[in-house]
Amino acid sequence: MTTINIAVIDYPSASKSAVYGFVEVIELASSLCQELQINTQLHAHIIKLEALQSAMNVNVVVLPPCSKDGFFREKSDTLNQYLSTMKKNGATLASACVGSFILAHGGFLDNKFCTTHWRLSQQFEQAFPKAKLNANAIIVNEGDVITAGGRMAWLDLAFEIVSTYCSPSVTATLSKELVIDVGHREQKFYRQFVAKLDHGDELIIKIQNFLEQNYHNSVTLNEVANSHFISSRTLQRRFTKAQGISFIEYLQKLRLHKACQHIELSNKSINEIAYLVGYQNVNAFRKIFTREYGLTPGEYRKRFSQSLVN
Repeated sequence: MTTINIAVIDYPSASKSAVYGFVEVIELASSLCQELQINTQLHAHIIKLEALQSAMNVNVVVLPPCSKDGFFREKSDTLNQYLSTMKKNGATLASACVGSFILAHGGFLDNKFCTTHWRLSQQFEQAFPKAKLNANAIIVNEGDVITAGGRMAWLDLAFEIVSTYCSPSVTATLSKELVIDVGHREQKFYRQFVAKLDHGDELIIKIQNFLEQNYHNSVTLNEVANSHFISSRTLQRRFTKAQGISFIEYLQKLRLHKACQHIELSNKSINEIAYLVGYQNVNAFRKIFTREYGLTPGEYRKRFSQSLVN
């Protein structure tokens, strides 16, 4: 009998639903192993920081998502020392959502492909330039390090760990038992455009408000710069500094975000929606939309449309 011990770290501000939910999924997977006569046992243990020394004989260490900001943004020497020891002992280090920040603080993601929550991807890249971030991925498995994306991706992480140590029949049965689709997904399917409003540049705020009202019209950088009495070059520089993306990228993401809202909440045709958000070339709109979200507008509608649900 092969026994796999998993330590789920209940660090300060860790999401309790993720911590306990992860343990329950692993326990269910282990019971399915018995039912299917698979010669593997999985045991998940919840470990607090002050009790790390009690979890030295483990195969996997899991860092769950958090319920609020705080702990994951700072380097923890205690936790890093434990993770380093576990890695040297051959354990796999795994994280969900902001757990990747904890791994990155310890250097465990240096030169590794990884993922984190799409909303924090820019902050992650700035803080950890040595990590190879793929913010579109739900799961990135580098063998000794596994990272999962969004807040609920702890569930994907649990499935990844189960599939690593158990036969495909266990994973398939677990999927059916939990009524969860484990097919191909990407974070970009769920990505939303969130404009930065806390950058402190009043002119850029004013221009953002202008774009919010006029995104559907023909808008150019030069026209906006002239109407706000600033050079195009200066506007581009200040806009990129404030938003982290160029003026044109911002306008495109804003238009696509509005398109998503139309697709989700209305029965308008894709062609009509393209025109409504400022695209005169429907084919170009479809290509840009697919590149941004990983789904065609039609596929996006099938997955997320409220009108189809109702």
